[in-house]
Amino acid sequence: MATSAAEGDASAQYRLGSDLMDQGRHEEAKRYLVPLAEAGHLEAVRRLAWTASGLAHTDPAHEAEAEHWLRREAEVRRDPDWLVTMAQEMRRWASGRVAEAEELVAGMARAGSARAAGQLGYWRRRDGDLTAAVAWYRLAVTLGHRFAWRDLGSCLAALGRYAEAEELYRPRAEGGDVVAQYELATLLHAQGKGPAAYPPGPPRL
Repeated sequence: MATSAAEGDASAQYRLGSDLMDQGRHEEAKRYLVPLAEAGHLEAVRRLAWTASGLAHTDPAHEAEAEHWLRREAEVRRDPDWLVTMAQEMRRWASGRVAEAEELVAGMARAGSARAAGQLGYWRRRDGDLTAAVAWYRLAVTLGHRFAWRDLGSCLAALGRYAEAEELYRPRAEGGDVVAQYELATLLHAQGKGPAAYPPGPPRL
């Protein structure tokens, strides 16, 4: 395999580099993986990105490398929204780049990324700031996020804004969406306006 890799066989080159990574021989692995990644080999990019990011969870010296390859992964995927994944990783890195990660995602959301808006809604909801979560989830819905309406409705209900939550659920429920039907029934039951939703658990999306 080493001979094939040396001769430029991309598959052999990737397998050898990946095997070296598995053995912890990172610098040797990069000799094979970096040229592939620079040429657009997705699996090589992913291996470099996620190895570096994993190391960056405990050692900030790896953060710049992780960011470089995660950005390269977004380029190779031709998916700018992949930078949301990078931001999720940044928040886990040793230096704790939470503010930088959120600034990146907020900029993406304001530029029209539904995924970014939904991610900010999730972060704000997890932090307990339901009012901010509502604003981001509402933007996500406006931008076409497939599932953010459910999270938005849940936040509205938790804030006691039942009429707004009902207004969100009802058209979807009447259109045959079983998840919306469940959420609407649960919302009405909580207000004493109907029986408990059945089955006794949220339908899976």
